[in-house]
Amino acid sequence: MRWIVAPVLLAACGAAANGATGTTSDTGAVSSSSDASTSAAPTSGVATSDASTTTSSTSSDASTSSTSSTSSDASTSAVTATSSGSSGDSSTGAPAMTLRISPPDALVTVASGWSFPQRFVAELVDADMNAVPVLAEWTLADPPLGELTRFGGSFQADNTAAGVVQITAKHAGAEAFAEVTVVQQGDHPSCPPLPALGAGPPTPGAFVKVVAPEYAGKGVYHGLYLPPDWEPGRSYPVVVESPCNKTNAFTGKVDDARLGYHVAGCRSYIVVVFPYIQADANLDFGWGDVNAAVAYWDLNLRRTLAEFGGDPGAVISTGFSRGSISTSYVGLYNDLIADHWLGFFMHSHADVVTPLTPDQGAASATRMGRVNGRAALLSWGAAGDGGMANSQKGVALLASFGDPVTTLAVPGVGHTDAWIIDDASSRATAQDWLFATVAARTGTHVIRGRVTDPDGFGVADAAIAVGGFHVTRSDVDGYYALRGLLPGDKLVTCTHPQLSCSGDQAVVLADVDLEIDFDAS
Repeated sequence: MRWIVAPVLLAACGAAANGATGTTSDTGAVSSSSDASTSAAPTSGVATSDASTTTSSTSSDASTSSTSSTSSDASTSAVTATSSGSSGDSSTGAPAMTLRISPPDALVTVASGWSFPQRFVAELVDADMNAVPVLAEWTLADPPLGELTRFGGSFQADNTAAGVVQITAKHAGAEAFAEVTVVQQGDHPSCPPLPALGAGPPTPGAFVKVVAPEYAGKGVYHGLYLPPDWEPGRSYPVVVESPCNKTNAFTGKVDDARLGYHVAGCRSYIVVVFPYIQADANLDFGWGDVNAAVAYWDLNLRRTLAEFGGDPGAVISTGFSRGSISTSYVGLYNDLIADHWLGFFMHSHADVVTPLTPDQGAASATRMGRVNGRAALLSWGAAGDGGMANSQKGVALLASFGDPVTTLAVPGVGHTDAWIIDDASSRATAQDWLFATVAARTGTHVIRGRVTDPDGFGVADAAIAVGGFHVTRSDVDGYYALRGLLPGDKLVTCTHPQLSCSGDQAVVLADVDLEIDFDAS
């Protein structure tokens, strides 16, 4: 670990970073520095300051470590600033300060295709090691590894790559540097047996029964599983499953649907199991009131995301048998609900021309056409699975649309989902597809930007929305990102609980992601 610091005068502490100029985008996706003095950021541990001709260097016994996040309090003893003169001090009467980044290095782990943001803070430190956070302009040396908010210092890994990247903070002519190490965990987590569906509030590691207020006192409910690593205030990918039909050993109940639970690996993923509905009760066999099911899935998925931090741009639809067909028959029933998904995992059967749906598959091509370039995994048992033929027809149909389709023939099994528990190799293959799909967000785009007040400072807690489903909030520095958006015409809106945002913006998402800023006053 190392601190890399530069001296700056206390009189310059009030300079606002919002006034800096440069070629960096607000998200930090471009690494060009803000002026000629920062165009070649030093990497040798020496930093220069525009406010002085003195040079500072730092050293530490732990200077080779760049894979653990370290607090500033634990490392201030490693900061040594040297000065060749005190002319800067005598001209202002103010004590010299040094600029540093806390933490000086951080490890970001991508696990199951997912990672969490790492926030950095620029600080001015005096000779007594008293630190004061300051506004800074941030740049990232290697954009393919992630994004760094230009006036926020929040790093989000790309999730598809690994490596070490340097970040730079500039304040009042001084620069400081830190390193981020991004690693891919690359494992295949497994779960204990699915917990019994229980009562009570959702808690990490529990599978609980949820009754929507519209169905209080009736027989409709869904299941919710929060992963053991769930924490409030963070964002998580989501897997949505629906049950198979009741037949033989299969109950057809929400309580026993297990494919999504096991493929997610009990880490990082929220899992929801939605029912089919008939006469105000869950339906164990058949389709029931499909319009009621579509409305229930739509409304309660939105509620789940809002309450538990699900990312609307990272929702996977899955199921076995009837559940496999329903990823399309219910999940792609119309354009509204079709917009909710990032990818589709269909095991044994697919929504094709077949007597297994009420319309005999007459509109299956229309429904499956709504996959619209997103990733799909179609699997089946390789030993006498009655759903194999329909699965293979589904592969051919999606391939004819040009959608990216992955296939998996699970060896030695017929029509069952038990392999997701028993066959570690096949489960790992399915997880590879899931984690890669969530990391890359195949076939979708991003709209990102910043909400600022009239003085150019970030505005937190603004709700940015594309349609009614894809909604996020600006962070403490005003930044937002809506990921997992399908191409096409979009209306981007901004609302705030206390302030008025600038007008809605109509855009077209095509081949590139977009940056859209809003004013709030």
